[in-house]
Amino acid sequence: MSIFSQSKPYKIVAGDAAQGKLSHAYLLVCPDARNLRSFLKELAVLVLGADERAGGLIEREMYADCVVLPAPGAKFTVADAKNVSDECYIKPVEGDKKLFVLDGVQDMNASAQNKLLKVLEEPPANVCFLLGSVNDFAVLPTIKSRAKRLDLFTFADAEIEKYIRAAYPHRKDAAEIAAVSGGILGRAQELAEGGDLGAAAEEAALFAMNLSVSSAIGAARKYADKEKIGGFLSVLKLVYRDILMLKLGRRDLLLSGGQEKLLERAAARYSAVALVGAQEKISAAERDIKFNANLASCLETLFIGILEGR
Repeated sequence: MSIFSQSKPYKIVAGDAAQGKLSHAYLLVCPDARNLRSFLKELAVLVLGADERAGGLIEREMYADCVVLPAPGAKFTVADAKNVSDECYIKPVEGDKKLFVLDGVQDMNASAQNKLLKVLEEPPANVCFLLGSVNDFAVLPTIKSRAKRLDLFTFADAEIEKYIRAAYPHRKDAAEIAAVSGGILGRAQELAEGGDLGAAAEEAALFAMNLSVSSAIGAARKYADKEKIGGFLSVLKLVYRDILMLKLGRRDLLLSGGQEKLLERAAARYSAVALVGAQEKISAAERDIKFNANLASCLETLFIGILEGR
């Protein structure tokens, strides 16, 4: 049983299928770009009522009645949209439904999205769509209005921890990885496949201890990488949480894996109120970054804000 099969979107589609009330189109909004395509294919199995053989073919993107677009790493184009519109009218081969799984809708330009509108408005009776996007602001309102929306923002820490223990049995820090992941499975996978989490926590603790106006500006440039910033902010938030625990005399609740001496030195530079505020500001910055805020500017505002709160 996959972690996604316990999610609300999965249960909604499973329920719709069981009641014979499937929507002609679903839009899954999930910030986990690494796993979005896989999640969509799990939903495809439900929509098509696929058996084990068909499910395996769907996973490998080789099932005749399930078209998965674009190719991995590519962007969906106007030409792809035209092909979808044309192929909608070709009857399914193996079952009674034809399904189009469209990954990365956030990367489709307006022309490609508009080209899809007609078939989304009036699809043939046997045609369904599964659309996936890491955010909703890049999806045209006209597209959103024609699909049943499914939101999956995060998994519970306990679910992530259980997954990491099973998938990466060599990692002895599954609980810490889950805490740092922010509930994003892909981020947890990247952390599990990376190096020592303690080293990342030590870097974040040094940052917290040495934060100044000049270092804030430099750090904003250093960490302005969308591929890495999510992991850094998650670790930094956990470090500020651990510094607060030390401040409150709760060493037994430390999670980050950072060196206690570093955390203690950092604790001397912050009030308890400032440490709570730092975590809240990081959470707000994470939300802003998800909505494509200017990364360097967002980080500079965050780091200066933490300083001002200190």
